[in-house]
Amino acid sequence: MLLIRRAIPKFLSCHAFPEFGLFACLIAFLLAVNSTVLSAQDEDVFEISDPSMVIEYPEGVEGEVVIEDGSQFSDVIDGNFIQLAPDYSRAMLDFQNRQSNKEILLLEHSLNSSGQTNMTLGAQLRASAIYGKTNDAGKFPYLGRFPTDFEGNYASDFRMLQANLATSVSFGPRVHGYVETLFSDVFSFDNPKQGSYQVRQAYVVFGDFSRSSWYGYLGKKNVGFGDMGTLSPFSQSIPWHYFGALGEGGGIGFDNGIVSATFAGLSGGRGVRVVDSKASGDVNNFAANLLLRMPFARRDGELKLGGGYLYGTIYDADVPEHLDPTLFGDPNGAWDVNARMRINRLHLGVEYVRTVSAWPVTDHDVIAYSAEAALDSYFISMPARWSLSWSEGIQGPPGTEFEFNRQLVLGYRVEPSRNSLISLEYVRSTGFAPLIGLTSMSDRDVVQNSIVLGLTFTL
Repeated sequence: MLLIRRAIPKFLSCHAFPEFGLFACLIAFLLAVNSTVLSAQDEDVFEISDPSMVIEYPEGVEGEVVIEDGSQFSDVIDGNFIQLAPDYSRAMLDFQNRQSNKEILLLEHSLNSSGQTNMTLGAQLRASAIYGKTNDAGKFPYLGRFPTDFEGNYASDFRMLQANLATSVSFGPRVHGYVETLFSDVFSFDNPKQGSYQVRQAYVVFGDFSRSSWYGYLGKKNVGFGDMGTLSPFSQSIPWHYFGALGEGGGIGFDNGIVSATFAGLSGGRGVRVVDSKASGDVNNFAANLLLRMPFARRDGELKLGGGYLYGTIYDADVPEHLDPTLFGDPNGAWDVNARMRINRLHLGVEYVRTVSAWPVTDHDVIAYSAEAALDSYFISMPARWSLSWSEGIQGPPGTEFEFNRQLVLGYRVEPSRNSLISLEYVRSTGFAPLIGLTSMSDRDVVQNSIVLGLTFTL
């Protein structure tokens, strides 16, 4: 018999929910259930004879615990599901890959609910250790840290880069929501602080893939623009660093497994990273994206071809500063083309992004591109991957101090479990052209060599 009685009263007693109290109670309940399962063997009272077990609840409450293939834990109370789905949460919380269409993952995940309401909880921790050396004191161009984080010629750092909590909810077969919070460690600029906490994404999706390939969405989310992914295990590529887009708005989408397309209207003002338009209280920005998936008929693999357009970007003003929400100029859009291919264990990827017009700061188009390759393998019996990534950002005329940022990443990652990923990278960063203070701080001769250990844990 499963000793849930220890966990249920703790959850039911959480009758006051200031701020995130309810969410904390749900987490506490799930952890209590998990710890009860793990400790029950020591008390000689826990026995699994069937993957679906009826448990004893307090009077008036009925339920069932469901364990599916060891990958998902669900608690069913009066037809409502509270569940953990590690594979799904890992994809949703991956801040580098599938940025443009994660709402499709939400819709696909909701199909498992069979039309019932359900809630899926997820969590992620990303920690790192870095050792780097630069040839110019105080100038560290590695993109995983802010330019002012280190001094001197050497840098060493242990840091919790990110901590995320995510909640996915299906309110029925056609209405689904996603909320993701983010703790991001920040040590830079004029107001250094221990870290920032924010609601990174919060949006609702209307659709049911069992009935139609069309859907709609509304809220704050990653914008459908380009691919922005990387084959590197931990460090982001330069296209994401220059053109990653997150903003508030609404849009429509279509996905039938082969063609995926989105169009979104974005609220005016400053978004996150590249999104920017006049802050006039209007929906005055938009983005469009298209992806084609073509599986290979005679071998294991597929080819993906994509393209996108974003109407308003931060590269529209005549000052190299993109933190001020009131700073903007005439709209300067950006376009993107990308391709990814997998043949058995080999992965290849390329992406090219460019502004429509010159950035007034440099009188030059802003360009970012990447070329990558990876090979899946095994370390002992654990899945592993070797990767090679080259990416470059160009924003100045040839020969200028702020002409480029370049990055070479040699990476290796191992997955000890479905919840964890350990990676080791050698990163060579050349050129020092921070997009804030670009014309006064840049130095094209800077070279930084770094070793980066990355740890990612997802539930």
